[in-house]
Amino acid sequence: MLTAIGTLMVIPTVGSWNLASWEGMIESILLAVGVFVFVYKKPLFNKAVWKTIFIAILLVWIIQIFAYSTNIQFLSFLKVNIIEHGIGFALFSMIIAIPALEAIYKLGFQKENSQPAIR
Repeated sequence: MLTAIGTLMVIPTVGSWNLASWEGMIESILLAVGVFVFVYKKPLFNKAVWKTIFIAILLVWIIQIFAYSTNIQFLSFLKVNIIEHGIGFALFSMIIAIPALEAIYKLGFQKENSQPAIR
């Protein structure tokens, strides 16, 4: 519910978004959907899709760490231009999203004979 409200709140600023802003929105929606699918055991995508999503998000995070921690100009398209964010903000948002990324990992890399670990 909060993701839907947050999405509606950013609609007025969509016109000024760059690639990093779009990537962040798509990433957050995928993470929220992954948590929903994992918790409620809803079949949405097959394992190959979840593996691809997990690897893509992980690679984007690694590249974003380089983009925010260095001044390499060809990676500047990965920096959000609405507010000046630093490496601390990027790492904080990644740390908060680790449980959602773990859920996507478990959806894609779960063994056939094992049950999902729901606590």
